[in-house]
Amino acid sequence: MLTRSIRFLTTTTLLTLGAPLLAGTPRLLHVEPAGAQRGGEMEITCSGTNLSDARGFLFDTAGFTVTDIKPEKTRVKAKVKVGPEVRLGEHSFRLITASGIADVRLFYVSPFPMVEEAPKPKDDPTKAQAVPLGVTVYGHTPNEEQDRYEVEAKKGQRISVEVIAMRTQTQNVYDPHLTIAKADGMVLAEVDDTAFTQQDPVASVVAPADGKYIVTIKDSTNTGPGQSSYLMNIGSFPRPLAVFPAGGPSGTDLKVRFIGDAAGPGAQTVKLPAQPVDRFEVFAAQDTPQPNYIRVADALNVLEVEPNDDITQATPITLAPPFAINGIIEKKGDVDCFKFTAKKGQDCDLTVWARRLRSPLDSVLEIYDAKGARLASNDDSGNPDSYQRWQAPADGEYFIGIRDQLGNGGPNFIYRIEVLPVTPRLTLALPEMTQNQNQDRRAIPVPKGNRYASLVRIKRLDVRGTVTLEPLDLPIGVKIAAGPVDKSVDAIPVVFEAAADAPTAAQTFSFKAKVTDPPEAASAPSRIEHTVDITENNNQRPYYTIKEDRLAIAVTDEVPLKITLVQPKMPILQNGSMGLRIVAERKGDFKGAINLSLLYAPPGIGTAGITQIPEGKNETTLTISASATAPLAKWKICVAGNADFGAGPVWLSTQLAELEVAAPFVSGQIARNFVDQGDSTTITVKLEQKIEFDGRGKIALTGLPPGVTAEPREITKDDKEVKIDIKATPEAQVGQHRQLFATFTLEKDGETMLTNFAQGGVLRVDKATVAKKEEPKK
Repeated sequence: MLTRSIRFLTTTTLLTLGAPLLAGTPRLLHVEPAGAQRGGEMEITCSGTNLSDARGFLFDTAGFTVTDIKPEKTRVKAKVKVGPEVRLGEHSFRLITASGIADVRLFYVSPFPMVEEAPKPKDDPTKAQAVPLGVTVYGHTPNEEQDRYEVEAKKGQRISVEVIAMRTQTQNVYDPHLTIAKADGMVLAEVDDTAFTQQDPVASVVAPADGKYIVTIKDSTNTGPGQSSYLMNIGSFPRPLAVFPAGGPSGTDLKVRFIGDAAGPGAQTVKLPAQPVDRFEVFAAQDTPQPNYIRVADALNVLEVEPNDDITQATPITLAPPFAINGIIEKKGDVDCFKFTAKKGQDCDLTVWARRLRSPLDSVLEIYDAKGARLASNDDSGNPDSYQRWQAPADGEYFIGIRDQLGNGGPNFIYRIEVLPVTPRLTLALPEMTQNQNQDRRAIPVPKGNRYASLVRIKRLDVRGTVTLEPLDLPIGVKIAAGPVDKSVDAIPVVFEAAADAPTAAQTFSFKAKVTDPPEAASAPSRIEHTVDITENNNQRPYYTIKEDRLAIAVTDEVPLKITLVQPKMPILQNGSMGLRIVAERKGDFKGAINLSLLYAPPGIGTAGITQIPEGKNETTLTISASATAPLAKWKICVAGNADFGAGPVWLSTQLAELEVAAPFVSGQIARNFVDQGDSTTITVKLEQKIEFDGRGKIALTGLPPGVTAEPREITKDDKEVKIDIKATPEAQVGQHRQLFATFTLEKDGETMLTNFAQGGVLRVDKATVAKKEEPKK
């Protein structure tokens, strides 16, 4: 995962497109070509849905300019100019429309000129397209198609090739395969997947002689799906696969060694930033198109010393935590061991950084005592990198061991083990809203004069308590409403509201989270860690993800609808239900249906799902229920809705309202009884008054078998029991019926409170007597 911010809006203007029909929530599925030369300009095509009101792009860095934009219903053509100061490599961006914010997609900045795949000659479709070294070619290889490029190199000259393909796809998984061969067909390199790019192939070779060389790309299965589009950097640039050490202390100069390039290792001294960075970019040369990654942390480095294959040869560590171990699993079956000292009760987090830095290592982390007994072990921890929380059982020496889970190894199997004191912290993200569609509703488009709601999830790491949220860098005219995050939950609804005169805008913002109870935890730092799937894989682990450290927000055009949740006057009772009233304020001639759902269900609260305000109507009721164990508390809730204003759904929300969960007024039991078919009787409900109430409530029986009816009875706060008349038809269902329960309803201030109790009541229905015996005649 690559951590980055999407910060900068690049567009010709936000106002030149006129006032097109609102196109609905946009989806951006494909960008082609997904790159441009630094300092150059490129026309790109963005494909998806609901794009007809596109107005600009939101990039992760300054320096991008859109010089022209032409939206259509399912695609947008735009000219993107890349400033000479923009860093090389991967960038992320979102397409902004008048009605929403589209998915995050990737864009690659190359040092080289862009060259499009040429049409294949009809008389020789296998003929290679001649290109010079130092270009970025782009094209497609659908189905069984292969693209071949011919370059010329001198003996001893490096030929490096980087493919960018899997990372630019969405649902259609395109898995490219790369070969570099001599003109006579002798293969010098053949690559499918590489750890350096996760799924995309990279390779570098040294030309064995002066001459021509053929670079071929195709889908590895010969069934290229969808667009099957690619970018491919071809040149003489260094292409290392790893960096050692894999990180260093913040604010220092770090000497690193590049590993895996065909021309041999290289070295460089890198100035590290003053603050920790999960994945800091390091370029082997000025014309290397994609960086390697290292970790920057507030921890001194420890470098392995070979041999250290077991605890008797372990590399000694004289530092106390925090420190960071750096090493390489250099060969198959290799194990690296390190010796350190710890005090009894000392808590540490041991975190491996390997796959996240593009190492092929699938780490297994182990901790041993001085006698060699294993105390702890971890393989994966939510990702292929290992993590272990560990507490020293006694003063003494301990050992850390690391190996590959499958026993693999090699010169680029680098790793970094950070041994850090346990530190409280908070992380925030917008949670996934739709299964297998990770990016759905994970940005904040707020219509002018209206509201948009999103869940915000808070992950508490080694800290407990109630949390408050403070927004940072919201657009002008936008405010939020959010309650505290109770210590018992990890998510709350947040409502964003834009003033009617708020300027049209698109930018990023953040939250500052603070623990308010207990107050001693208030110093715990917080940050956004918003993981987004770029290349999804249905319900499996995604092929490629990024991690944003800021969230996207836009002030969008006004919509002809506003919805309001009428504040409930009464609480919902445990084991009860209530109806939430939602009112629509329509504008202009909009009469369409409005889909509604409860955005956030507090603990113990359930809902049937989606309800609707029908076409032409202005209100509805959304039924919610509370379990018998729902916490007695007050919660903030809102209802999210969407409507189609002519070209696709647009989302909006109600304001926050307060929902109180209260204890039921009565409880009790249903006395067992029986009734004959065609007969009647009474059932006694024993009552236990829990809370006094004014006026009269009603008790009704529910769960009666077919053919049996009962009339509700009124009670007051003084009643200890109630007898309810029941009638059975001649066809009433015979047998023991054990699903009876009672409901208590109370009308107050024009609203109804309802709770269920006495579950498991039993009523037996017997067959009617066939005939009565006649009396003798006198």
